[in-house]
Amino acid sequence: MLNTIHHRLAILVCCSLLLAGCASGGKTREPGKGVPANSNGAPVVVNVFEAQPTASSAGGDLLIPASISVEDTALVLAEREGRIVNLRGQEAARVTKGEVLAQFNEDDQRSQLRQAEIEVSRLKVEEQQFDSLVKLNRSELDRELVLAKQGVSSATDVERARYKYEQSLHEYNKTKLATDGARARVDAVKLELQKSTVRAPITGFITHRYVALGTTVARNEKLFEVSKLSPLRVKFQLPQTEKNRPVTGQVIGLSAMDSGQMIATARIRRIDPVADSTTNTFGYLADIVGGAGLMPGLAVNVHLKRGGNADSFWIPRAAFHPNADLHNGSAITLFVVEGDRASSRIVVVSGLEGDQVEVVSGLSRDDRVVLAPPAGLKDGDAVQLNRS
Repeated sequence: MLNTIHHRLAILVCCSLLLAGCASGGKTREPGKGVPANSNGAPVVVNVFEAQPTASSAGGDLLIPASISVEDTALVLAEREGRIVNLRGQEAARVTKGEVLAQFNEDDQRSQLRQAEIEVSRLKVEEQQFDSLVKLNRSELDRELVLAKQGVSSATDVERARYKYEQSLHEYNKTKLATDGARARVDAVKLELQKSTVRAPITGFITHRYVALGTTVARNEKLFEVSKLSPLRVKFQLPQTEKNRPVTGQVIGLSAMDSGQMIATARIRRIDPVADSTTNTFGYLADIVGGAGLMPGLAVNVHLKRGGNADSFWIPRAAFHPNADLHNGSAITLFVVEGDRASSRIVVVSGLEGDQVEVVSGLSRDDRVVLAPPAGLKDGDAVQLNRS
């Protein structure tokens, strides 16, 4: 009896231990808990800096770097290969549609044209000769047919005359086709001669000249870039995190990149319907409606009025790439930690003081900015905060 009681107690103890092991080992991990591994099987350990807003010293405007461009630009390509013997088009020169910009050496084409025209003349002479021979042989065949009816000529004579006629007709048709081919060759050489003269495709001014006098170029090589004189426009990108986004029809100011002086105004015409996932930005296109002395390619800053919260963030220099150009208005990429993943941000820099960088757009309060991001870190990589 005592042995039976001890046996039952042992069984109960074993069952309790098994249930406790199952309860501790079979617990399901809640979604989002723990750090998932990256492609290498382990998360990247990073140091972070929690961004806190400070009073902005960048004035009231947000500055976005951009450049002025034009709506229509034509790229002039070489339609044939050859050497440039005359070069009239110069950069910044105004041109009208059809104006001569350059001239290729056309000695070879003119020689080919002369040969092709001579060949056409020779074949026309042969064509006339065979035409006369066809008429003669036709007369002989008609005469043999009459004589055969009168019993004077034999069937053999008739067949011989018919053969001569058909042969001469065949040679005439063959020569006529050769003459048409020679005329087509003349047209082709004339077309090559037309390609020797490079003309402006639109009215505007030459923004780029890619060739020099005397150089030899290949077919489809770039020769000139011609842009219309107007309308001028400006394209820029704004971080998706920016709360004060402009709307269609809004007028914005443009300032010179070097001096900060306002030089023009523009009206927003279009907002890109799709955001750029690579840079996490929205694209904007604005038409310039006021300003003087502007030209395509001019670097400017787009001025956008801030909302009620004109805060900026001072971020350690270590958060940026060592070679980043941290000047006023530059748009730079850095990484923040969202949950347990790395996320790239486009931020706008306002200034640099010592080892601190002022950021005026692209960050929010308590964003965890990655310091000294490891080489190869990219969007979506699993990360783990360094707790040491």
